[in-house]
Amino acid sequence: MGKESIIVALDIGTSKITTLIGDIDDSGELHIVGFGEVPSAGIEKGVIVQPNAVTSAIRKSVDAAENVAGSKIGGVIANISGAHLECRNDAEKVEFNTNQKQITSVDLNQLMEKISEKLQPHKDNLEVIHILPQKYILDDEDEVIDPIGLFASKIEGRFHIVLDRLNAYTNLRKVIENTGLRVLDFVANPIASATSVLYPEEKEMGIVVLDIGAGTTDMAVYKDGSIEYIRSFPVGGNQVTMDIAHRFKVSREEAENLKLEYGAAVVEVATGDVIEVYPRGGEEPVQIDHYELVDTIEARLSEIFEIAKSELDALGYTSAVNGGIVLTGGVANTPYIKELAENIFQTDVRIGKPKNYTGFSDKVAFPQYATSIGMLLFAKNKIALPPATAVHNSSNFDIFKIGKSLIEKIKSIF
Repeated sequence: MGKESIIVALDIGTSKITTLIGDIDDSGELHIVGFGEVPSAGIEKGVIVQPNAVTSAIRKSVDAAENVAGSKIGGVIANISGAHLECRNDAEKVEFNTNQKQITSVDLNQLMEKISEKLQPHKDNLEVIHILPQKYILDDEDEVIDPIGLFASKIEGRFHIVLDRLNAYTNLRKVIENTGLRVLDFVANPIASATSVLYPEEKEMGIVVLDIGAGTTDMAVYKDGSIEYIRSFPVGGNQVTMDIAHRFKVSREEAENLKLEYGAAVVEVATGDVIEVYPRGGEEPVQIDHYELVDTIEARLSEIFEIAKSELDALGYTSAVNGGIVLTGGVANTPYIKELAENIFQTDVRIGKPKNYTGFSDKVAFPQYATSIGMLLFAKNKIALPPATAVHNSSNFDIFKIGKSLIEKIKSIF
């Protein structure tokens, strides 16, 4: 295990904060070598509402990972989510003064610079998180993924751009830095989750990833092999819990336990059993019908899926996602949620679990860790790419020198 191969992911969610330490071996494989997780605090629907509570929870998660790894962490890659995320697609061209110009990294960097220059995000109080290459077009007709070494008289680059509201971005960075950590880079939640659960052929076919967490539902649409659209909706598993609490007049903790122990996504599987619970402030137990509990869960999950479907329909993506839907995030563990989603979207659905890593599989081989693993894989993939395909990020973090920069900033790690 070399020092230059270490990557640290900090997954800040509404229900939990997870710290993963990943090591990339000489063959490029990712190994999880450190794990820390604590309940989240101070975040609602992807928005920081109690900064001191968030900072404290982050520190506890990092401390736990440090104890497992036996070393201190100095810098992290963090996720970013919430309804304040925005995206757009844009393109730029470069024309050469010869009919046969061999494409180099300089040409691709020029395209990236032209895109960056015309964004001017701060005029709209935005911060650029990603500029992701989708494809390149040579001489107005040949579409290619990697044009380096090919010949053309002109090249067009098409890019997917992810932005965040400036204040939301600043607040998140601040609560992390208040722990004494340095934020090396951010990865948007939908991009991270998709990175860990999708296969290349699915991206080619066209597919949608829905990461349903506690506070938000993150959506990523892939088409023709590349990212096309992302969106974050401020609704998730916590709304299911609150619906149960309100309907049956039980505490939030009791409602969460009911959801996890007896929950399901379709009423067809509900039993005629009754469940004994204690209402808020009550000393005597009451009985609730299992059918009514499942009916409550199905109603909210159906609403989440309908919101996503309406968005896909409005944007014209419904007919372009031949690969169907991949569900991930903690809510994807709900029994029969696949069947509910198939009924609403009228397409194939599968449950997405993180892949392409080893280590701690007994802890992280589940949908709720798609974002955490995805951040590590996203960084690993960029390290392996040539500088010409650099992915812009606003923090000025050179992700291709992540090992070197981390070793400079992470004191005494491994």
